[in-house]
Amino acid sequence: MADRVRVGIVGGGRIADLNVIGWRQHPQAEVAAICDVAEATRQARAEEWGCRPVASLDDLLADDTIDAVEILTPHHLHRDQAIAALEAGKHVSLQKPPTMSLADYDAVAAAATAARAAHGSVFKVYENFMFYPPHRLAERLIAEGEIGQPLSVRIVTGGGRMGTGQGWDVPAASNAWRLDPALCGGGMMTFDHGFHCFQMGRQFVPDPVETVHAFINVIELGNGMQIDAPALISWRYAGAMARYGSWEIVASLDLDVTSRYYVSDDRIEVRGERGIVWVNQCSGRLLEEPPVVLYRDGEVRAFHRVEWDWAASFRDATFDFIDAILEGRESQLTVAEGRATLAFALAAQVSAREHREVAIAELG
Repeated sequence: MADRVRVGIVGGGRIADLNVIGWRQHPQAEVAAICDVAEATRQARAEEWGCRPVASLDDLLADDTIDAVEILTPHHLHRDQAIAALEAGKHVSLQKPPTMSLADYDAVAAAATAARAAHGSVFKVYENFMFYPPHRLAERLIAEGEIGQPLSVRIVTGGGRMGTGQGWDVPAASNAWRLDPALCGGGMMTFDHGFHCFQMGRQFVPDPVETVHAFINVIELGNGMQIDAPALISWRYAGAMARYGSWEIVASLDLDVTSRYYVSDDRIEVRGERGIVWVNQCSGRLLEEPPVVLYRDGEVRAFHRVEWDWAASFRDATFDFIDAILEGRESQLTVAEGRATLAFALAAQVSAREHREVAIAELG
């Protein structure tokens, strides 16, 4: 087993500020290289992180001192970059959504299986919401039976006004590919950000999602650019008991969202047979509320002592990948789990496009 992991980060854009945290804080990890097509970006990141700038992915993958790669590039590049890294014998952390189709994902999965057999490579679909401490606490409370059998999951996402001094300064050019469905694979809200929320829809109920129905409005911005909001997506879980989930997306483009990160507010409510769990904090900070609240038997418990900085989810997701490499185990999300969440996300896109309920099994 390895005793230290040296990573090459592929893509030095805004989100790398958070993805790099775990690599810099883990005692058995090191950021060894940054690969980016933009010279100014790779030089700036190399200076900031104290690592080597690399212009070519081929050069990075040919370097035997690099153990792992963290792929943080636009979605349309994921398939080929991930397969190349796996065929080079690297451990691979692939940013969500991992691919734009299940066929592409299956090609990556096949490469991951072969790399695991040949080199012991670990493959991870990087999804940080599942590691966010308030989400993990809610998951634990539900698993311990605090609300009884979970009956429904409700998620609400509210986007806000950009350029207000709140949140990250993300250049328009950096967001352009997310607004282009051909490069993003779907909408910026319901597919790019959506992968997080579809994972949350699966996180709190043990049975798989069976069918999906979606209303997704599209705001045309011109030149092929779109914003996919507002939207309302619902789903049914498998099993004899009728259990449903929903996700509402609202684009409040004149709303000032307090945030250190993206100007977006995400909230989750899980109702069960005997109780309710609310997760009130994520990347946005609209209200001064406890991160997690539990209602049961006529009593309310507020959990204030929970680490609620969104950056903690990135740290812990990266720690999981590093520890999986060091321990020779699988990382979350596994190949199978990553596929299930991607199929869920794609089913919503099909439903909205074809104006019908879609069984996930239809996608193969």
